[in-house]
Amino acid sequence: MAQTFKPEIRFTNSPIAKKVKMGGRRVVSGALVKASASNLIPKVHVKRGDLVMMVSGSQKSGRGKTGKVLNVLPKEGKVVVEGLNVITRATRQRTPLGQSGLIKKEAPIFASRVMLFCTSCKKPTRIRHKQVEGGKKTRICTHCKEAFDA
Repeated sequence: MAQTFKPEIRFTNSPIAKKVKMGGRRVVSGALVKASASNLIPKVHVKRGDLVMMVSGSQKSGRGKTGKVLNVLPKEGKVVVEGLNVITRATRQRTPLGQSGLIKKEAPIFASRVMLFCTSCKKPTRIRHKQVEGGKKTRICTHCKEAFDA
């Protein structure tokens, strides 16, 4: 009689991508998943177009630099930031007018490695939410109380 194994989910505190180990066990980053979440979708705290600073990682990937968020990948818990984590890829020419050779492009990084950058106080900051007139929520800087969503 063959045994059926239920896929087991294990959590790690380090920010890693989803992996499937032998035996059908999935390893998911616990740092990116809300406690008691059943859908295992990470919460991303930045939006496309935000100015962010990379606060952790290597100097080569851009720690301490700021850039604009180009794309948000909420299922992976990653963001693509302009000018940060630039990789070089060798590509072939797909069309007669297309680019070929070594092409530099931005690779996704974990959202937990970036912080929202306040332009008025020139610091990376966490955000608070404030309800303005009309019942709409806005994000404000914790240091200078300046609104991000104008």
